[in-house]
Order: sequence, then C-alpha cells, then structure tokens
Amino acid sequence: MHTPAYGGTDPTVPQPPHTTLRHRTAVQQTAATRPDTAAPQPHGRAPQQQIPARIGPYEVFHLLGEGGMGRVFLARSPGSRLVALKVIRPEYAEAPDFRGRFRREAESARRVSGFFTPPVLDADADAPEPWLATAYVPAPSLHDVVRDFGVLPEPALRALGAGLAEALPAVHAAGIVHRDLKPGNVLVAEDGPRVIDFGISRAMDATRVTRTGAVMGTPGFMAPEQIVSSREAGPAADVFSLGCVLVFAATGRGPFGTGGTAEVLYRAVHRPPRLDGLPAALVPLVEACLDKDPARRPPATSVLAALGDADPAALLTEGLRQDLARRAAHAAVLMAAPPVPATPVTPPVGPAAPKGPSRRTFLWIAAGGTAVAAAGGAAALAGRRSQPGGGPARSDAGTGATGRPEPKVPAGPEPRWSTPLKQVRYGRLSLVGDTLVHWDTDNAIAYDTATGKELWTGALRPPSDVTGEPKWIGAQGSTLFAEGWGGERGYLFGADATGRQKFGHAVTGSGADGRNADSVQSLLCAAGSTAVLGTGSSTGYGVLAVDLASGEVLWSRTVRGSDFQACTDGRLCFLQDNGTLRGLGLRSGTERWKVRDVVEPGAYPRLATDGTALLVVSVRVQAFSASDGRKLWTAVNETTTISPATVRGERAYVHDGQGTVFALDLRSGEQVWHTASPLTLSPAGTTQAQGPTVSPSVVAVATFAAGGIPGFVVLRASDGKLLRAHRPSGSEAGGKEEWQLQTSGNTLFAASGTALHAFRSDTS
Repeated sequence: MHTPAYGGTDPTVPQPPHTTLRHRTAVQQTAATRPDTAAPQPHGRAPQQQIPARIGPYEVFHLLGEGGMGRVFLARSPGSRLVALKVIRPEYAEAPDFRGRFRREAESARRVSGFFTPPVLDADADAPEPWLATAYVPAPSLHDVVRDFGVLPEPALRALGAGLAEALPAVHAAGIVHRDLKPGNVLVAEDGPRVIDFGISRAMDATRVTRTGAVMGTPGFMAPEQIVSSREAGPAADVFSLGCVLVFAATGRGPFGTGGTAEVLYRAVHRPPRLDGLPAALVPLVEACLDKDPARRPPATSVLAALGDADPAALLTEGLRQDLARRAAHAAVLMAAPPVPATPVTPPVGPAAPKGPSRRTFLWIAAGGTAVAAAGGAAALAGRRSQPGGGPARSDAGTGATGRPEPKVPAGPEPRWSTPLKQVRYGRLSLVGDTLVHWDTDNAIAYDTATGKELWTGALRPPSDVTGEPKWIGAQGSTLFAEGWGGERGYLFGADATGRQKFGHAVTGSGADGRNADSVQSLLCAAGSTAVLGTGSSTGYGVLAVDLASGEVLWSRTVRGSDFQACTDGRLCFLQDNGTLRGLGLRSGTERWKVRDVVEPGAYPRLATDGTALLVVSVRVQAFSASDGRKLWTAVNETTTISPATVRGERAYVHDGQGTVFALDLRSGEQVWHTASPLTLSPAGTTQAQGPTVSPSVVAVATFAAGGIPGFVVLRASDGKLLRAHRPSGSEAGGKEEWQLQTSGNTLFAASGTALHAFRSDTS
C-alpha cells in the first residue's frame, strides 16, 4: 500500500512532511518533555490533519503512516484488540471496479493463515473510504532495525530468512503473490519476523501511483520478471525479493545498489547482484534466490530447509529488546484505556456525507503508564455506499464487511475451434502475415487461422559464432524477428509466415578498444524494409535502424537510459528517450523536431500513431502532431498508468488501471465512449502490457488472473456496450496466465496458457 511500516518510515517510498501537534494538556506536556520517564511514541509524530474518532466499529488512536493511496491508523476493536486499519482515500475508492477488486482481495487475504503473517480480521469495501483491518504487531520494521541497531549477523539472518520463507507459502496458498516484499514490509517481533501488506496488493497495484508509471513494486527489491514482463509475477518473484531483503539485512543496502529508478531496474534485470558483506555460508542460497530466471529459483520451502534450524531469539539485540518492550507497554495502555463513547450522527439529506469529526481524541502516555485523553469531536459516521439505483448495500452479517453481488456478465459463445498449445513461458500471440504465431523468447509455434492446425515450429540457422540459440524478440508485418550474439557481433534474424528464415544480418560489432559488441535487445518498430532496434551493452543503451534487405545499419544513436521507446508511421521514427520526444527520418535518422519534458524520466510511456497524431501514453494520453511535434490534446488524465493505445480508424482505444476502457477521437481527444468493466482487467502498468485488441466490430481486453479467473471481456466498438465475457472452465479455469488476444478479419483469437481458441469478433 506504500505506507510506512508500523515501526517507522520506509526508505523506498517518499514520505510526507510531518509536524508536531502543539495543543496538549498539562499532563501531556509533562510526558512529552520528560524523555527519561515518558513512555515512547514509537510511531512518529502525528501529522496536523483530522483523524476520525471511529472507522466502522473501530476506535482510532493515531496515525501509523501515510502514503499515496491512503492512511494506516492504530485502532481498537470493540473487544479491545489492537488493529492496523488501512483506509483508502475516497478519490481512489471511487475508481470504477475498485471496490469489487478490493473486496475480492480482502477475501483472499483472510484465507492466509501462518505464524509469520498478521491475520486480516475485517474489511469494508463499501464504506465511504474502504478499509481493511489486520492484527497490530507492536514491532519496528526491518529497515528501522538495521538503521537503529545495525546489520544482522549470520544467526539472525538465518532466523529472518526462515521466518520469511515460512510466511510466503502461507500467502501463496491463498492465491496471493505479495509482489512488494521489502524491509519496510517486514516487522521484527520478539518471536520472529512478520510479513505485512500482503492483503490487497493487487487492488492497490491496479490503482496506485508509481514513479515509473510502468512497474509495480519497489525498485531494488523487484524480480526481473516484474520489471520486463506483462505477466502476473508468480511466487518465484517473492523468493527473489526474499533474497534482496536478506542482502539488505546483512549489508544495509540492496543487492542492486542505489541511484535513479531506471538504473536500479536495469541492474536487477541485467547485472549480477552485489553480495559482498553477506556471510559466505549464505552466498550460494541467496545467489539461487536472485537467479534472473524464475524457473531456477528455489521454492520458499526449499529456502526454509536450506536455512536449517533457526532461533528467532538470534534477532534480538539488547537495544531491540528494549524497543519491543516499550512498544508492548504502549500497546497495553491503549488496550486498557477507557473507550470513547460513540455519538450517533444523523446523516444529512443529499450526496455529501460527513467525513468525520473536526477534532480527535489524542492519547498520550504519561510516566508510570497512565493514559490521558483530551476529549473532543464526534464519532465518525459509519456510512455505506448504495447500490446502483439507490438501494441499500447488502450487509454480510457477522463479518463486519458489506458488499454488492458480483455483476452478471453475459457469457461468450462457444469458439469456432480450439486447439491445445505447446507450453511456452510468458507467451505472446502475433500475426505474421496470415499465420498465427504463439511465441516466447525461446519458442515460436505457428497455427493455421482457419483450423487451428499446428503448421511449424520456428528454427533458425545462426552463424557458428552465435552463442546459444537465437532469441525471438517480436513480430511486425510478415516477419518474426530474433536476435543472436557472439561477443564480436550482434545479429538480427527474420522468419516469414512459413517459418523459413528470410535473413540473418550482423548489425553490431566489437569496438576498436576490444569491447564486446552491443547485443540486440528489442524490436522497437518496423515498416517496409526498415527495422528499428534497441541495443544494450555494459556501457548503456542505443537505438539503430537496419535495412532488412541488405543488413546495412542506416543510423544509430545513444540514448540516455533504459527509458526509451519508438514507433513509426513508415516515414518517421518517433523516439521517446528519457522524457524527450523526437521525430526522426526513418531511414536517415535526421532529427525533424524535438519536444522536451513530455513525461518524467523513468515513466516508460508507450507510443502509437496513425501517421497524423502521435500518442504518448503514461498516466495520461497525450497527442502530438506527427509532422512537427506540436501538442494537440491531452485526455484520460489520471493518477494510474494507462495501457498502450490501439489505433484503428479515427479512434484510439486504451484502458486504465482502474478497469475502464476508453475510445478516444484521434483528432480532438474527446471521449467517444468509456465503459467500466465489471471484471478486473489485465494490468496496465507493466512494460509489456497489451492494450485493447480491436476489430472493426468489437474491442476485447484481457481480464486479470489476480481477480480469480483469467479470460477477456468483449465490448461493442461503436458505443462501448458490454457484449460478453469469456471465463474458462475446466482445466483452463485454474490458470493464472493472462490471456493473449489477436484479431484477423471477423475472428478473435485468444490464447490461454494451455489452449488457443478462435471466436467470432462481430457483434452478433
């Protein structure tokens, strides 16, 4: 949720400024000015803002932390149980489908049961500000432990790792992947660590603001597949983060260093981890956890076995013991304090509901453990949202949560044909000419679009100096592209719609100083006989254009960081480089125009064009004149990352991270229509996210596996009306692979992790 952990601030997240409240009673002043006798306030200074007296059935004491999506309060249940109460800001809560997504994630989180994970106790997705309550743990974060008491020796590292390795299977067993395991989300309690903030990670990821606008998680603790793949990160991503946390605990820094977001992300994907300072006995295990390939990482259960018998007491230094004792005393006083009576409030007529009292009871602890309260303010209104049409929301008696029934979505038709798919990792679906190809970096399998019959498996003939097998990198027009590297040369290969190799060109070479050749890393765009490629080396990144017939490098240029993208209209190459947008001659590389500060560096926007308007999509859709770079319009200006745009005719189609699909007029930027999906859509904020798939009649968008069942929804292209949804049954229903979609003529092709289907793509 990107709020500071209970024990203090999180170094990976910018923190809001805090000021100390000055209005105190005389006894409070005494407690505050006598550090030798006063019990501590272990949660930081209270911000000067209103704090509600109650949230739902919980009596609120004070703020634990605050982030972009909401606030975390220390509160008490009617049974005097302390809870950490996470409250979502109303502006985010009103995002389409957020409440349904929040409700589903909270229900999943309640199924997590493990000693090293605080239980999720209660939630209300339909409160004016949705909230989720977890058991409060009076303990500092691992970040604060390392900052205040120093790095951990080997026995403590083993105890920490064992606790985390035991916590993760409990989280994964509930169908949850944490995806943000970091020092700020690990509490160090007297009897071992606790993993927090696993409860609503996917709901938060779909809506929260990120600095990169492209990746979900915390740079320096994220797995490579989280950074470069559009697929949902699996349990192996959490094992990678566990390895990063152990390095931090042992050294006080992450394994991929510090610096700008782009640099840290690049190192996580391309560089080996820095493990100096880690006890030698733990290096092999941590190296395995930090393997770039998730398939080669050990499962959490194997990590636990490798760590052997670990004693949680090894985590406890004398300073930490004293800190925990003070926190426990503080918690005991709060649990024993007399309750603040709730005053019924009659809500006014109209849409504006009260936000809570204007003042709040603040509890301070004086010497000897006496609780002193300065009374003031009325109880917050425990409001409930209404169902569409004005009816009251359904209450789930006995759970403390309220909710609306799941929406009814028309079922899709049976497919025209279906065929089993050969297993690939992070597969994509592309049309190469008239042939459908399901591919990943290592495999490419072609299927007949009329019958689904398998046609061929991709195989190339690389020169003898290529190290390993070539890697597939993309498809454009009638060519499926691949790259190969041999130290002295980097190669570009192409196969046609029959699987036959069309060309193999050496496009990079070793430097005059003996430096290895740059490797071809990505196909940025292609048109006619020209392809624009992204390259990388130990010294940085570059872009080059290649003539596909001859292999001649037409032009090349160095870019400033990993944040670069390109697209083409056949005449110009549009290059976004670290916030600067350029129009370059496709074959000459000559700069025709330049616009600075289009996006913040590290935003990883996606580009699309119809030849007249150039779209730059990040947290908003910006349109520029393709001919001269002049700004045309801005649309869908949000705080969450938007999917890549799909341009068809005079419209552009996008979906946001909150579940709404938009059709935009390319000339004016006006919304032709927008439709909130009743099902959770695929994540929009990853570097390889797919945008809507559009035919002349329909718009199809993949639904997110984290919502329970992957599949897709189909909208009518003319007006955005929801037509149907495909949610698979049988063996496909349990899959977590995001479906890949493609259209050709009046057929919509959809690939799950196990099967390829063909559906009609008209509106009947």
